[in-house]
Amino acid sequence: MSSLATETTTTAASSQATRTYNINEASKACGLSPSVLRIWELRYGWPNPRRRANGYRAYSQHQVNELKRVAQLVKNGTPISQIIVDGMPRLPAIDAAPQPPRGLPQTRAWPRSPNPQIREFQDAVITALDTRQTSVVHERVQRAVWTLRPVDEPAAVLVPVLAGIFEARANGRPFEDEALLLATIRTRVQQLTRLMRSSAQPVAVVPLGDEATHVAAQLAALVLAQRNYPAVYAPQRPEQGPWLAVGGGDAPGSLARITLFGEGESTGFTALLDPTRLPPWAAR
Repeated sequence: MSSLATETTTTAASSQATRTYNINEASKACGLSPSVLRIWELRYGWPNPRRRANGYRAYSQHQVNELKRVAQLVKNGTPISQIIVDGMPRLPAIDAAPQPPRGLPQTRAWPRSPNPQIREFQDAVITALDTRQTSVVHERVQRAVWTLRPVDEPAAVLVPVLAGIFEARANGRPFEDEALLLATIRTRVQQLTRLMRSSAQPVAVVPLGDEATHVAAQLAALVLAQRNYPAVYAPQRPEQGPWLAVGGGDAPGSLARITLFGEGESTGFTALLDPTRLPPWAAR
């Protein structure tokens, strides 16, 4: 690098390091409102920017960088009172393992039904899962049995509950009564499956995973059968006949792979539940 280029780079870095931000600029840079910055300064003595001659706050680049990190920690669920101690932030090492997000953002974003009755159940169940009020989840699943049509129960309660279970696991915060939640879903799916009758040759729906994946396979088979695509849960791969894989793992010869959230090239449960969409293997 030439001496001129080196000097230019050094000058730019020095300018960046000495730059100051007013409260509105600092707010935009870190994603926190000016009122939050003022409250933190009042309550915790941080950040404590110097004041210009006109009395306006002047945040340094270092303070803005710290605000960005603190904002991310707070967003992930760490109380600000645990981060700021004696007017100074106690931040984890930059290379520390990232903390899993609080709550269930994927499940919260689950598509809602246009049917107001189904949507009301979805909202109640998803909110209860997100706040880990599993007693409310159990109550809603039971209420759906005598309130909704059997064909509406998967979209209203059964699939959202299973989505919440899988996401809570992925976040490293499984529900304490996960086994009971899975048993509740399995029992109701089995009851609804007994109501289904079909003379056509069904496709086998095979789980490739643990107990939760088995429940997902049973639920996928029920949803398909309710949509008049004959399907049956099969604990193991059949030696003959078409089959669908549920979960991860190697699945050579399967018609398609099904996952809760439709990761990669798999088919998600939202597609299975959508009456306007054909399952990808049905169009072949």
